[in-house]
Amino acid sequence: MAAPFRFQAFTLQSNGTLDRIITDVTVCAAYDPASPPSPLPKRIQTKALWDTGASRSVLSEALVKDLGLVSVGKREVHHGDGKSERLTYMVNFSLPNKVGVVGIEATEFPASHAHFSALIGMDVIALGDFIVTNVDGKTCMSFRIPSCERVDFVGEANRMMRKMVGPNDLCWCGSGKKAKKCHRV
Repeated sequence: MAAPFRFQAFTLQSNGTLDRIITDVTVCAAYDPASPPSPLPKRIQTKALWDTGASRSVLSEALVKDLGLVSVGKREVHHGDGKSERLTYMVNFSLPNKVGVVGIEATEFPASHAHFSALIGMDVIALGDFIVTNVDGKTCMSFRIPSCERVDFVGEANRMMRKMVGPNDLCWCGSGKKAKKCHRV
């Protein structure tokens, strides 16, 4: 059911170092945006936690009920209390800056958290590029779909260091060897 992607992105910034990323998200029953049904499904805006440790996206039971979603099946899920079987629902997400994700099979979780009622898991994150930086006391999170570039911090750091460290200087990795005999190969 996934529609063809068009390039979409958003960036969020916050003062200070965040211990979690929570964004606005609008959720509705899945449909193909190329041929939307009439009337459109009910949409609810809520907060979503971005969780790279979660394989799949998740909705609270209260959100599922408020949307009137119909289950499409069950899935075994692993969580802090062990594992259990949970109902699944096909949904569309509208993320900040109107970044749309279509046809996600989300599982439900029993209770709403005080700060969010949806969780964005790796099923969505892996569709694009996701990065979090902390520079000058600000957390910056950026996400784009589709994935369009390989980000390699090690390669980038090595390229920068090659420009700064001469071949006969000690290598930047701390090995004690000259750069030309270590990382400057």
